[in-house]
Amino acid sequence: MIANRPGSARERLYASTTETFDADGDIDYIAVEYALNGEPVKLTTAEKIHAVRILDSRNYGVVDIARRVGVTRDTVNAWKNNGWQQGALRPKTPRREPPKCGEPRMYRQHLRNGETPCDACRGANAAADRRYRLTGSQKAAA
Repeated sequence: MIANRPGSARERLYASTTETFDADGDIDYIAVEYALNGEPVKLTTAEKIHAVRILDSRNYGVVDIARRVGVTRDTVNAWKNNGWQQGALRPKTPRREPPKCGEPRMYRQHLRNGETPCDACRGANAAADRRYRLTGSQKAAA
């Protein structure tokens, strides 16, 4: 039996009975209703938070809420702990410094860019390959 057919065992959840949008116009209640019932729909962040609040107020589990709305459990918990507000986005920071000439990473970047590797990068790459063959690690011993 298909779960979303009329007469299925699961009750249908409704977001609003009279309005289709909120006063600001950023929440589409029809789209939220689809999400509440686990039907595929694209939601804005405001709509997702609204749907999560409704499901949380009806004592649904975090895993079920996340599945219905299309977010992770961590996102649901973060919104709940943040007073149902979207958290501030952290700026992306590079994981490590960009490579400099004389490093094996720069040798590979030269090749990726279609350049001829410089002597310093070629030597660093050869030394890393030698270390790898001898020790199983490309990093120099500390």
